[in-house]
Amino acid sequence: KFKTSRYFPTTARKLISDFAIILPTLIFCEIDALVGVNTPKLIVPSEFKPTSPNRGWFVPPFGGNPWWVYLAAAIPALLVTILIFMDQQITAVIVNRKEHKLKKGAGYHLDLFWVAILMVVCSFMALPWYVAATVISIAHIDSLKMETETSAPGEQPKFLGVREQRVTGTLVFILTGLSVFMAPILKFIPMPVLYGVFLYMGVASLNGVQ
Repeated sequence: KFKTSRYFPTTARKLISDFAIILPTLIFCEIDALVGVNTPKLIVPSEFKPTSPNRGWFVPPFGGNPWWVYLAAAIPALLVTILIFMDQQITAVIVNRKEHKLKKGAGYHLDLFWVAILMVVCSFMALPWYVAATVISIAHIDSLKMETETSAPGEQPKFLGVREQRVTGTLVFILTGLSVFMAPILKFIPMPVLYGVFLYMGVASLNGVQ
């Protein structure tokens, strides 16, 4: 709402609105350092390696478990399949709703196919499973929205559409991987600050979602 408020010039309001996540994070990290309160900090790995020193990257699917364990695993596997399907598809439906005025078609089946393939790879390597993150996906859509340029304070800009491209998504995940090399800096971020950021992003993403 700050972008359409009556405070500051249009350029300043847009700049503050675009960096609404980074600015509070930096400010409260500085406050945490100045006050000196003992708060839990973000734990960031400094290198790529398995969490357990007793295994390698590949986890053998057939170990020393009895035969009935594999049959019993089919029950929770069915429940997880339903959960993953619902989580992935609900996020895709929210992102591709007609209010966003997307021009490119949605690939529901193709997305789900690649999620399934990558989950098999993650299972063999004991990596976390993942699907389309609802909050992050909606935040990504919001960051790519195109609106009319307005200079009148308090005037609501008109939504024009979304910049449909893959550059930002690719760069986000590249930078996420490179964050391992920023561990000496990221370890100073207090966890309460991140909890506040996640809470804000979750609540803000619910706006307009029916």
